[in-house]
Amino acid sequence: MKTLILALLLAGCSRESMYDDGSFTQNVSDAFADCAEGEIKFLTTKHNIQTAFRRCGSNKFSHFKWSPDGIHLFFQLTHGAHLMNGLEKTISVVPTESPVHNAGWLTKDILALPLQAAEGDTRDRVVIYNRAEDSMHTMHLNASAPRHLQPWNDTGTIILLTAVDAEGSRRPFTLDTASGELKRILPWLNQPIEELHANRKADVVGWSTAKDSEVARLSDGKTLHLLPGVTRAVPDPTGDWFALELLGEPISHFDQKAWGQGTEEQRARNEARRDEWISRQPEWVSKEVPPPEIHLLNTKDGGRYRITAFYGDRVQWYPAKPLHLAFMMWGIEGKQLNRNVAFSDMRERVRMVTKGETPIGVEILNGPKTATAPTPRTSN
Repeated sequence: MKTLILALLLAGCSRESMYDDGSFTQNVSDAFADCAEGEIKFLTTKHNIQTAFRRCGSNKFSHFKWSPDGIHLFFQLTHGAHLMNGLEKTISVVPTESPVHNAGWLTKDILALPLQAAEGDTRDRVVIYNRAEDSMHTMHLNASAPRHLQPWNDTGTIILLTAVDAEGSRRPFTLDTASGELKRILPWLNQPIEELHANRKADVVGWSTAKDSEVARLSDGKTLHLLPGVTRAVPDPTGDWFALELLGEPISHFDQKAWGQGTEEQRARNEARRDEWISRQPEWVSKEVPPPEIHLLNTKDGGRYRITAFYGDRVQWYPAKPLHLAFMMWGIEGKQLNRNVAFSDMRERVRMVTKGETPIGVEILNGPKTATAPTPRTSN
């Protein structure tokens, strides 16, 4: 594992050479002028967080997804999609147009990418890209805006996805990669959805509307947990744990916690910068931002735990290691930092909370208990 992480850090070199736009480079430099590499290194080390790219790089990520073997990282930038090989320390371009949403790994070599309709066509597409063979297969859909692509069977020949149907509602479908057949599934799920993340082997699914999420039994839709305010619920490979996303309490853009060995002079300078910035803003400008929080939910006993050590979103479970949480890093200990793809070993935290103990960087919201079946939501 350490070898892979070291390789990732080495591979995360400056990617500015990929772009010919000099103004883009300058804009990135200006945007991250205050990025403190030493501060990020100190905080990530303190909380056992690994980062895939340079701490102060131009990390303009919109999506990322780890391959099932944990070696290849799909990541999308403003200028297209890429694959990073963490062992060989190489970055390659995915030879398609920019995906409209996150890609889904079907096997360790095969990636499914959602694309908008080609010029002169009205049908959105899913492209199957075989990294090992450098081949592509395109399927046109009779539904629009495909998202949440994930394998539905062990061989990756059937894809679970969501798409907008003819009535304008986002629904779950399966897509046969051989025939191109798109089939509506999960008939019990008749509400318009925003997110869908399933674990077929564990028979659980997390689905979300714009306002809340629900953890349900995949086979029949029986409600297991209702989660108001949660915008995304992602099961781990065992189905015992879900990672939840939601917005936390707002924090100031400028009055954030200071770290390291800053002097009184440095702190005074930062406070003066904050006060000067606030004084120049009109009243309607927000002075605070709600950070993206991650909670953990134990589906067996209903225990729920808020991660306070770090903020992030776009969460997924790192597939090559049990209970390793991958996420798009927003900040650590209440301090917003430069964006990065990160992951952290949650095994010790999980072990402690299931025994009723409180690890550093975790707040117990609901301790272990016998979960009672909630009342399912009524259909729209």
